[in-house]
Amino acid sequence: MRRVLLTLFALFLIALSFGMWYASQRGFTSKWRGYVREEFHKRGVEVTLRRLTLDPLRGLVAKDVRVFDAHDKKRTLAVIDEMVLQVNFANLIRGKTFLDALDLHDANLSLPLDPQKPHGHKIEIARLNGRLFLPPQQLYLAYADAEVFGLHVSASGRLIHPQAFRLSSASRSAITPDLVSRIFEEISAIKYEAGPPVVSLTFSGDLAQPDQIFVDVALWAERIRRKRYLLNNLYIGASWRGGALDLKQFVATDAAGELRLNGLWERESNHAQLQLRSNIDVAALARACGNFPWLDDFVFYAPPAIDLRLDTTLGDKPEFLVSGRLAAKKFAYRSIVFDQAEAGFSWDGTQWSLRDAHVRRANEQEISGDALQVAGDFRARLDSTMDPRVFRPLLSDAQSETLRQLEFSHAPHITAEAYGASPSLDALKIDGRVELGAARFRGVPAESTKATLHYENRTLSIAPFTLKRSEGEGSGGLYFDFGREEIRFDKIRARVNPPEVAMWIDPDLVKQILPYRFVRQPPNLLIDGVVNTRNGKTTRLSILVDAPAGVDYTFLKKNLSFPKISGKLLFTDGRLKISDLSAALFGGTLSGGADISLNRARPNYSANVALANVDFTSVTKLYFDYDDSHGHLNGRYDFTGSGEDARNMEGRGELTVTEGNVFAIPFLGPFSGILNNIVPGLGRDVAHQANVDFTISSGVIATDNLNVQGKGFSMLGNGKLYFLDDKMDFDMRINAQGISGVLLFPMSKLFQYTADQKLSKPQWRMKIIPRL
Repeated sequence: MRRVLLTLFALFLIALSFGMWYASQRGFTSKWRGYVREEFHKRGVEVTLRRLTLDPLRGLVAKDVRVFDAHDKKRTLAVIDEMVLQVNFANLIRGKTFLDALDLHDANLSLPLDPQKPHGHKIEIARLNGRLFLPPQQLYLAYADAEVFGLHVSASGRLIHPQAFRLSSASRSAITPDLVSRIFEEISAIKYEAGPPVVSLTFSGDLAQPDQIFVDVALWAERIRRKRYLLNNLYIGASWRGGALDLKQFVATDAAGELRLNGLWERESNHAQLQLRSNIDVAALARACGNFPWLDDFVFYAPPAIDLRLDTTLGDKPEFLVSGRLAAKKFAYRSIVFDQAEAGFSWDGTQWSLRDAHVRRANEQEISGDALQVAGDFRARLDSTMDPRVFRPLLSDAQSETLRQLEFSHAPHITAEAYGASPSLDALKIDGRVELGAARFRGVPAESTKATLHYENRTLSIAPFTLKRSEGEGSGGLYFDFGREEIRFDKIRARVNPPEVAMWIDPDLVKQILPYRFVRQPPNLLIDGVVNTRNGKTTRLSILVDAPAGVDYTFLKKNLSFPKISGKLLFTDGRLKISDLSAALFGGTLSGGADISLNRARPNYSANVALANVDFTSVTKLYFDYDDSHGHLNGRYDFTGSGEDARNMEGRGELTVTEGNVFAIPFLGPFSGILNNIVPGLGRDVAHQANVDFTISSGVIATDNLNVQGKGFSMLGNGKLYFLDDKMDFDMRINAQGISGVLLFPMSKLFQYTADQKLSKPQWRMKIIPRL
């Protein structure tokens, strides 16, 4: 009997050993794997097992376990390479729930980001160690440690009713291929230089009532690098409780400063709040996290300080309000260096405001103001003491060049208020004022300027304005029409130096004004009209000139000095018209007008002048350097020409000399001696009157009716005077008057003289030599 028992025991041991070897090496049959699957199913979890083996040291081991969505078995939630099952064999024999716990040791867990594509992107969890107890209707995680994306994660907690878990359709649709790809790119770009960050996770709750679940997460990390940006320390503390996500603390530090963030999101109301304070190097962080080309325009010498609050309600039509304050110390924008900037702000997606904003530079230069945009209404206020030339890098080449030509002893003070439907210039109206001390524009100085500003419909008006210079001041209105590219002058009254003021308006005008030299006192000007700065087609600028102290002007290479002059200048497209000209000249008057081309390619002109009672002596002295003439000069001259060469001038006129000494005219001077030779004493009879009609062409004065009258004779002449070449070709016939004329009349044809030598030294000779 004893032998039989020993034999049976040996057979039992052999059978048991073989069974254990078979279970260890070949695994349990599909029937046993079915028991395990059913056990998980009772707990609301759908799994499949590729193998179920028995390890003598660890117990029952399930390999290649796949966890599915209980409501959609096509959706793989997790893949576990190996887990140890803690089995209650007594319950197994009685047919009761026999799975008490799961043990994981250096296991690998794979969580597909898209459950419908189990072979796609996954979250890989490595070196997973932990124990999960499986009481009825519960999941109790005693502990778990693993490495996830380079993080060291530890977790513990308890959940009931696990069978009630179901991934929402919104969560499913949110997992897109682009999002998955972006997540993995971001994760792979982060480097942990001081070892894996530590994450602690605790949880509890009822999966049948998700709002009652509690989750508490804490993260601590050091030296986190992304590209060139290094975060020295990072701590995050957050919890989910009662349907609310509470970001209790988010603290990050870098070499520049610290960022603190906290917030709350309530699931029921879908409302969230977020508060942020930071003085870390946000520019470097932004460049490390994304592509922001506009940041290349900024250089921060010290990180800006940010104080921000976000209130938002999520949903189909999200609503939010961002408010806070920004402050920056020294920074540069497109090479413009500022010492300080600060502003409060708010924005809800459509409406925004800017409060107590100011930007400062050295030397007390500052811009301050406020702005508000609400539905269909924009308003702003500006107060500036900053040099406008600072903003040259922000402007077009033409605008920058205009600002470059400005020089300030002190920056202008500008105040302005803007209002309109939107902040675009086309929709705005702006009212303001500017006060400017000593300044220069294009090298021309002004002592001070004050003006009222208005902008509307792309037109800037500077009206009224007052400008002071050393010689006088100007006032009136200026209008810059940027759409038509025109400058309109509205009744500007000034007593200033015209060429210098013309330099402010249009440098091309200076050359046309320079010949008129107001050397004693600037004229009184009334400027009215339009200048087209693009092509001049609509230019029509009227300048009324009243110069009681006179003007100097060069005519035929001689300086004419007018003690008093007035007239009207009209600038049009390529032409200058002078009208209503009235001037004092050598004791008499000059009147007339002119039409002058401003086109350099065709510098033609036409003019007419009239002289009345002009001192004949002054004229001959100026143009012929003779002092002996007397009398008064009257006449008229109409002429045309091209350029500055007098040879191109052509004209027609008439002159009359009365009560004068005609023989003082250089080319007629020798006739005093000739007359004495004809009749002794006749040469002492001064030729007191002369008149002539003449033409001028190619530097030649031509006439055929020079008539000189004396008391005892008359002279009739015709010919040409080459006044530019110092030549002459002229004939003169002498007729005696009174009894001498009667006696000599038969011989009058013999008293004809001609000269064809130098005009400056005429040599008259008889044209017909009588035969003896």
